[in-house]
Formats: sequence, structure tokens, C-alpha cells
Amino acid sequence: MSKRLLRLFPPFTQDSLALILARDINAVRRDGRTLFGSLESFDGDSLLLRDLRSHPHRILFTNIAEIIYDQKAETIPKIGEVR
Repeated sequence: MSKRLLRLFPPFTQDSLALILARDINAVRRDGRTLFGSLESFDGDSLLLRDLRSHPHRILFTNIAEIIYDQKAETIPKIGEVR
């Protein structure tokens, strides 16, 4: 299964965050640390990430350098195959 890594950079919009709600993401902080988990919620100034041990992490948007997530890539049809 092929995937495509997509990156979101600040400033984060409500629409872009709504698309990745409940997805697994990597939140790269400005200090270089990366937190992995599921995006549970977000508000005007922060997001709530739940890691694999079910620990919640609230991260301010001002501390996030980028958000990286996987998106399934579309499959390329074989020659002669009709979609």
C-alpha cells in the first residue's frame, strides 16, 4: 500500500486541521522533538494529541514547526484497465 507524506506548516487553518482530525500525525516541535499520536481535537491556540500509550499532549501552535501525516496515494491504473 503506497502512501504519501504530507506536511502542514504554520499558520494552521481550522479547515486544514479538520481534515486530519482523528488521524495519526507527527507534530514536530520548534525544539526538534517529534510527538506521534492521534489528533483528538484543536482549538484557537493549541491541539490535543493522544500518543500510543493514551497519554494526552496539549501543544500550542506557536511551538509547532510542522505537522506530518500520511495520505493514501491513488493507485495508477494498469495499461488497458478502465476505472
